[in-house]
Amino acid sequence: MTLLASPVRSGFRASGQRLTAGAVAALALANLHVPDRPATVCPLRALTGIPCPFCGGTTAAVHIGHLDLLGALRANPIAVLAALVTACMPAVMAIGARRGWPSWLTRRTVTATVVLAVAFSEVWQLFRFGII
Repeated sequence: MTLLASPVRSGFRASGQRLTAGAVAALALANLHVPDRPATVCPLRALTGIPCPFCGGTTAAVHIGHLDLLGALRANPIAVLAALVTACMPAVMAIGARRGWPSWLTRRTVTATVVLAVAFSEVWQLFRFGII
């Protein structure tokens, strides 16, 4: 056993734990029935009527809990993708640290990708709610 194998293994373990925690949370949300729940829990949408880029995230989690991936993607595709990326990040970081990162993967590239994803998500929400 080499010393380099241990960080990769712990990265995969951490990713597995995150995926498991997310699955448990989605199942809990899917089976949670709160009477008289407000129509929206998003403060921005409640105050302005404009959805935020993350609106639909809870709905997406409920759909995942019901094993309805298409419904989750309809609710908010960026939230589903972001949850998956967040869960897998420890394993990706461990592998990247071991093998070396590609030259194009810089902080600037990651920042631009996140900004574009949030902008796409906001446009998605505006179309979803019929605002534009």
